[in-house]
Amino acid sequence: MRVTAIIPAGGYGKRMSAGIHKQLIEIAGKPILVHTLEKFQNCDCIDAIIIAVAPEILLDVEHLVKKFNLTKVVEITVGGNERQDSVYNALQMMVYHYTEIVVVHDAVRPFISCEKICEVVSACKETGAAILAVRPKETVKLGDRDNFVGQTLDRDKLWLVQTPQAFYYTILQRAYKKAYTDSFYGTDDASLVERLGVKVKIVEGLYENIKITTPEDIEFARMMLER
Repeated sequence: MRVTAIIPAGGYGKRMSAGIHKQLIEIAGKPILVHTLEKFQNCDCIDAIIIAVAPEILLDVEHLVKKFNLTKVVEITVGGNERQDSVYNALQMMVYHYTEIVVVHDAVRPFISCEKICEVVSACKETGAAILAVRPKETVKLGDRDNFVGQTLDRDKLWLVQTPQAFYYTILQRAYKKAYTDSFYGTDDASLVERLGVKVKIVEGLYENIKITTPEDIEFARMMLER
């Protein structure tokens, strides 16, 4: 089955306060986006990559793709106002690039492993939809409007969701069409698919597969790469 990765990279990253798009911040001599793309470039279960970027950095990303010989990148398209819009724009490119499975991964999660990418793809082939997630290490409580504890949640039933997330292309396309028809914006792609009544398989993820969001995350990323 042909597998295409969508990398939404349209966000600016206001919490980073770096003055540039966070996916272009360099760590160990390469932009974060390149570190992420190389994981998919070097993964045998991925056939193609589509990137959705902010229009003002489109030429920069085109240059990086050529510079680092990212040959699996078949399309660089313009992203939207929200992450969901960027993924949807990339999905529209599938009419030019046939695929059966779509894998969506955050541009600023450079510590994903090829092994986990392929595990999610394999689970998707069996079930139609799969996500990567880890169990919370801390106790999780549900608070009320006044910030009093309402309930202590059963940690054994909870998952902290990551990317990549993988879906049959037909399912994800249907989920996005329904979301826009209903004016619904979800926090991840799986939340859109769940609204179709499709069951989503959970694959155990990696705690180090962080989403780089704050300056502290940058320091952690530098330590990880040096290690």
